[in-house]
Amino acid sequence: MKKILVIEDTQNVRENICEILEAENYEVFAAENGKSGLEISRNIQPDLVLCDIMMPGMDGYEVLTFMRKELVTSTVPFIFLTAKNTRENQRLGMELGADDYITKPFTVDDLLNAVSVRLKRAAEFKEESEKKLNELTKNLGAPITQVIAEPLRAILGFSKMLMTEYSSMEKFEMAEFSSLIHKAGMKLNTVVKKSFMFYQLQSLAFDQDSLALLSNEKTTDIKTLTQNIIDEMAVNKKRQDDILINLENASVKIPSKYYLEIVNELIENALNFSPKRSVIRVMGGIEDNHYVLTIRDEGMGMTLNQISRIGAFQKFNQDLNDNSGIGLGLINTKSILLLFGGNMLIKSTLGIETLVRVTLPLA
Repeated sequence: MKKILVIEDTQNVRENICEILEAENYEVFAAENGKSGLEISRNIQPDLVLCDIMMPGMDGYEVLTFMRKELVTSTVPFIFLTAKNTRENQRLGMELGADDYITKPFTVDDLLNAVSVRLKRAAEFKEESEKKLNELTKNLGAPITQVIAEPLRAILGFSKMLMTEYSSMEKFEMAEFSSLIHKAGMKLNTVVKKSFMFYQLQSLAFDQDSLALLSNEKTTDIKTLTQNIIDEMAVNKKRQDDILINLENASVKIPSKYYLEIVNELIENALNFSPKRSVIRVMGGIEDNHYVLTIRDEGMGMTLNQISRIGAFQKFNQDLNDNSGIGLGLINTKSILLLFGGNMLIKSTLGIETLVRVTLPLA
């Protein structure tokens, strides 16, 4: 049974709408003002909202603005109820994300047709999204197999040589083979972890209950957390002197697990795609109630076409470098930011530099 939320301050209009919808077997919830309607929408996650525009206190435009900003209600179909359906009203409503208008007074057929059309379109959109996800998931097998095969062959090949020829090997040869096996194992581990994160994020996008719970979590002490992970990665790459960090402290509205995933991916890319002894600048600060993190490296850069093609299993420059990430790192980063209300902007000049700017909502 589809859940419909009716937000209308005029009692008789509100009750009439509820009766009409209930007669069509919809599960109907009612609110007499915008503030109450917003609270109900958070709790029930309706399939559709009917909302009056002119209401005391919080008007319909404000309700829509808040709903579009919140993850659990950002895609809910929203129909305005208005006594004046002017072009200016329509323009403002559409800019804020309204799906349709119903002009008062309206007939029963007007109401039911508008509701039916919007619910049908929402269902079609969800079905198409799930279809694309299933197709993508199905098609991931080949690229994953190809990328896993390389380190796996190295592990099996070098370990077999150690097993069969260890008696004739010098110690330095055994150490070298062991190092190669470890390197291949670490590469394989990276592939598996990023693949697992990819599937987890795709699943989370369709699990609104879990997403709502995670959206209440936050990451605190950004400065220390970011500094620590960058220091560790720089040491591992022997590039401690290459990274300049200037961070303002803050808390952001994203679980720490996913924040760390973002930082790890962006710093890893900066380290992998810039030469040693070139500078990587990491800056973070508060702008307009958001935390903005920027990473600038003096590496190979990307073309506009390469930036536009960033997606699952598309490496930046497969012929120039091996980042072992099978293209999933940045698609995971983009997915995380989309789920938790952030965004990412990439600017790059081929052969000169790349700048990545990440924006996250403050907690």
